[in-house]
Amino acid sequence: MSRSARHRMKVRVPASTANLGSGFDTVGLAVQMYLTVEATPGGEGLNIEITGRDAEKIATDHTNMIYRYIAEHAGDAMPMGLNLKVHSDIPLTRGFGSSSAAIVAGISIGEWLKRGTPPERQIVLDAACKAEGHPDNVTAAVLGGLTVSAIIDEELVTNSLRIPEGLEIVAIIPDKELSTQKAREVLPLSISRAEAIFNLQRLGLLLTGLFLNRKELLIQGVQDQLHQNRRATLFPPMGETITRLNRERACLGAFISGAGPSVAAFTKGQGPYLGQIGVETITSMGDQAEYKVLAPDYIGLKYFE
Repeated sequence: MSRSARHRMKVRVPASTANLGSGFDTVGLAVQMYLTVEATPGGEGLNIEITGRDAEKIATDHTNMIYRYIAEHAGDAMPMGLNLKVHSDIPLTRGFGSSSAAIVAGISIGEWLKRGTPPERQIVLDAACKAEGHPDNVTAAVLGGLTVSAIIDEELVTNSLRIPEGLEIVAIIPDKELSTQKAREVLPLSISRAEAIFNLQRLGLLLTGLFLNRKELLIQGVQDQLHQNRRATLFPPMGETITRLNRERACLGAFISGAGPSVAAFTKGQGPYLGQIGVETITSMGDQAEYKVLAPDYIGLKYFE
């Protein structure tokens, strides 16, 4: 372990909303909720201090996901003693990339320990995409902004872009967890040609609407036939909230955030209004929820030396 890696290492990783309706396993958008991890070698054994949202649900021993990726990537450079301070604003298993953020943070610190300097983003990207299994959340978490990604010949190809200025995201977050694995289990192994064509056409509208600031195209661009209706069976208020929000003129397109159960919607200056509608829809069906108005994050993974 080099001299620089003997001192404090700190990383910040943004949350992300993925798919955006038609962009299944392809499109991700970083948003301003964050996971911050500070690692300091020293002492004996492992000491993990966790604060923030859902802190009581996060392991404080060697099973902690962040620690596991640190140890895996640090290898022989792993110190005998390690102190971790973890603070997160990202709700767990709600569709905002909490696991992707943890993976990115762990890989970054592990590689930092091994190399003695913060690793290049491409190193973290490649490792995180391999660990997560799909690129949409991890690319947004590392690069920030809107990412469009593909795996070509086992290599990750991605880039980060900005969305129109003034466009914000309102997140409706139920008080219910839904694992990505469970949300994937309801999806078929194959789809019809009609479903594929439907999503390809809507993805074109989504990207055109975002890149050319054609907001009237977004409401069509977030439509989907691959995953949203199937996942809504796991939590019916999710589908009802999307339908209700998309009837509002203030809504520029509502969609399941990641694997759910949260719903996200594009809007411009009407976040609290739409958020309240979303919360009322979910509570009317017997569950609790809250809303947050979020801006895009364009920094992505950030190191503090």
